[in-house]
Amino acid sequence: MRILVLNAGSSTLKAAVAETDGGAVTFPVRMTIEDRDGNGGEALFRKALDPLGAAAGTIDAIGHRVVHGGSRFRGPVRIDREVESAIESLVPLAPLHNPVALTGIRAARVQFSRLPMVAVFDTAFHQGRPEPSRRYALPDDLSRELELWRYGFHGIAHASLVDAVAALEGQTPSEVTAVTLQLGRGCSACAVERGVSIETSMGFTPLEGLMMGTRSGDLDPGLVLYLIRRGRTPGEVEALLEKRSGLAGVGGSADMKQLLEAETAGDSRAALAISLFVRRIVMTVGAYLTLLDGKGAIVFGGGIGENAPAIRERVAAGLAAWNVHLDPDRNAAGSPGRISADGSRPAYVVGTDEESVIARAVCSVVDSQPNPAERAIG
Repeated sequence: MRILVLNAGSSTLKAAVAETDGGAVTFPVRMTIEDRDGNGGEALFRKALDPLGAAAGTIDAIGHRVVHGGSRFRGPVRIDREVESAIESLVPLAPLHNPVALTGIRAARVQFSRLPMVAVFDTAFHQGRPEPSRRYALPDDLSRELELWRYGFHGIAHASLVDAVAALEGQTPSEVTAVTLQLGRGCSACAVERGVSIETSMGFTPLEGLMMGTRSGDLDPGLVLYLIRRGRTPGEVEALLEKRSGLAGVGGSADMKQLLEAETAGDSRAALAISLFVRRIVMTVGAYLTLLDGKGAIVFGGGIGENAPAIRERVAAGLAAWNVHLDPDRNAAGSPGRISADGSRPAYVVGTDEESVIARAVCSVVDSQPNPAERAIG
């Protein structure tokens, strides 16, 4: 099957043509388009879809990454009117991402009107977590009325990390138990038991959890109330926590490479930002290993996870009590594979490949879900 994959972020679009053969996925075409001009999602999709329009006859289906699937979507689903409406109803929960996904769905429909389209949700990978992981300590009636759940995000990325480790070890994903770390501009951790997410660091929104490039991660909710009482509007607080915090807020840059260079040059702010970043990861991984009864590998992915050996080394040092020790040469090489020292807890660095996960999900849906012609979007 030949699949067009559209993986849209708030200002970047990864587009690919994937060819699937059983479980194998290859990519004759891959491109990344950035919204350098600030024209928004529609312009991004035009740049990808216009040159691909001539290939419409060779494409069998289209897969869209959708960040938020709410409580309803527990797996990938064929897009019809009802599904599109449901994605739109979740825009208040993912205002930076779901509108972009909807733009992509509508743009692809114009260019490839007769092809089936499938939504693959970031939240779906985390839907099977136990109830204590999905709940906040809030009144039950309020939680149910407003659906105030810990949804979890980066699910496609974490599924990709599980797939990569399984491939390296000659296993199936259902045999993998690990703490996966998706460390990039956005950062999250996931405790995976036999291929299933049982805990994750992001919650109601992608703000919860680890320290990130420009996002704060965990903080005392009383701090938010204090800022509002001191005159900050909710919009100002949101911008502060989303765009001016994290590595950028503490260290002056959201770029880990720049921070490491600044630290070497004696910049104390950069050093503090890196220490805080590593500390939050170590605390989270230690807790997740406890949930996994002390079992499981450590898996590094994402831009920082893949490309910053110094960060991997510091995280491992913080987890020495859990027998996490890296082989210096393997870690420095940074090639996909095992980087742990012999005899220690397995640790890996692997590439995050969301497009392959999306392509496989599209195949499974197109093969199993008939075309809902009576509900198709015209």
